[in-house]
Amino acid sequence: MTLKPLLEPVLLYTGLLGLLTVGTVYLATHSLLYILVLTAGGLLVVVLNGGTAGRTSLAGPENSDEGESEFETTGLVPQTNPDTPLRLVLLLYGLGVFLWCLVVLATLRNTLG
Repeated sequence: MTLKPLLEPVLLYTGLLGLLTVGTVYLATHSLLYILVLTAGGLLVVVLNGGTAGRTSLAGPENSDEGESEFETTGLVPQTNPDTPLRLVLLLYGLGVFLWCLVVLATLRNTLG
């Protein structure tokens, strides 16, 4: 199993977007409370996303005559990036927010008010 296809999403969602979120909250507030709430939010996204079950319906999704899912044909499911599943995006983003909050809490704890 090669991990090379995961490199781009990890760098984008965990590295860049997580850092931008935490950096924006820190620069805007300089508040320990907001950083702690953001840390808990990031951890919550990771835990809830990691615990999400697959299909729970016994019947499965309804298919049209052409074999496509009904949701996909009506446009009810947003198509952001077909290469990276939303579940992976949320997992990596929540992990990035959580880890960057820990870095801010460890390094800047004396400056937070």
